[in-house]
Amino acid sequence: MILESAILYIKPGLASEFESAFREASGVLLSKKGYVSHELNKCVENRDEYIFLVRWSGIKDHLIGFRGHPDYKLWNASLEPFYTRPPEVKHYIDIRIDSREQAEAELTKLLIPERGTDSASHEERTAE
Repeated sequence: MILESAILYIKPGLASEFESAFREASGVLLSKKGYVSHELNKCVENRDEYIFLVRWSGIKDHLIGFRGHPDYKLWNASLEPFYTRPPEVKHYIDIRIDSREQAEAELTKLLIPERGTDSASHEERTAE
């Protein structure tokens, strides 16, 4: 399972309109392969900031299945006008899967290099 997080920075004064647009746009997610659940939370300290969390069965369901689908353009077009800057998107795996080793194996399967490593060492890890 993958947890996608996106920090969303909304133009001042448009929070209510953004929330309405988000509710409408979020229906697009429900039919996507690998979609598990999602939530949107508003920041207490900064009223124009949100964190959007989506659970996917796998990272490819998000990066290829959703982002590669024509619905993604609709999703983006309906929400992008509210952003002051592009969302900060990251993906996480649950380290409680069974063990730290299994979590590392899942990361390796995703073919995402760890920060601070070069591609050669990543290729060696994925070849194992």
